[in-house]
Order: sequence, then C-alpha cells, then structure tokens
Amino acid sequence: MFGSIQSYKPALELLNQVDADVITFEMASSHCAEMEDVGKAITHMKVGIGVIDHHTLQVEAPTEVAEIVRKALKAIPAERLVLSSDCGMGREGMSRRHAFYKMVSLVQGVNLVKKELGLQLTESPAADPKWSLLRIKQ
Repeated sequence: MFGSIQSYKPALELLNQVDADVITFEMASSHCAEMEDVGKAITHMKVGIGVIDHHTLQVEAPTEVAEIVRKALKAIPAERLVLSSDCGMGREGMSRRHAFYKMVSLVQGVNLVKKELGLQLTESPAADPKWSLLRIKQ
C-alpha cells in the first residue's frame, strides 16, 4: 500500500482542533511509532488507538495487544483512551473468522493489563477454549 509508514505529525495540531468525541490513530501497523507525539498533541478529546493490525491475517497474541495498551497508557490518560483495531478489516479481504479472533485477542490483551492494574476484567465468552482454532489435548 504505502512505501513507508505515513506520519501523523504534520496534522496533529489541526487534528487537536477537530470537533469530535474521539479521534483514532493506527498504531499496531506502525509499531506505535508516534504514540508519544499523539499523546502530547491531542489534549481535549478521547484518543482511539489501534491495537490490532488489519493488514495481516496473523492473529495478534494477547500479550502483543497488552504491550501496545501499556504504551498507550504511558502517553494517554486512561479516561481518554479508547482501544480498537487499526481500521476496518473488511476492506483488506479478511474473513469474518480472522476478524473475530483478532477482536477476541483485543479483549484478552486488554484483560491482561486490567488484571495487572487490579481492574474488573471484561467477560469474553469467545475466549473459551472450546472455540479455539487450535487443538488442545486434555
């Protein structure tokens, strides 16, 4: 798609003036390259951070999601942080099954961080091993 990762930096000052409740940024696919810049520049609205990469069919491990969440919490106050996928997954031709498991991983990764912080976990029935794509010997 792009020869290099596109930068938000030139637009951050203007984006901070947008009349919106939430403004979102792709961070998973850019390896959080501008997380600190976004956190410093966007000061009055909620900030949506993509923790799931829509460019790949590889389902992120919950630990990978948790790592991005921890970085986001260092740059953006928790009360203004929204977690999402980088972008919609349909346009990349991703199957619903892949998208489903990526979203399950998002919830599991956030729950890892919530557990570390002593917060209530989000129920995730889809994380039940009986729905796994992996065969688990018991």
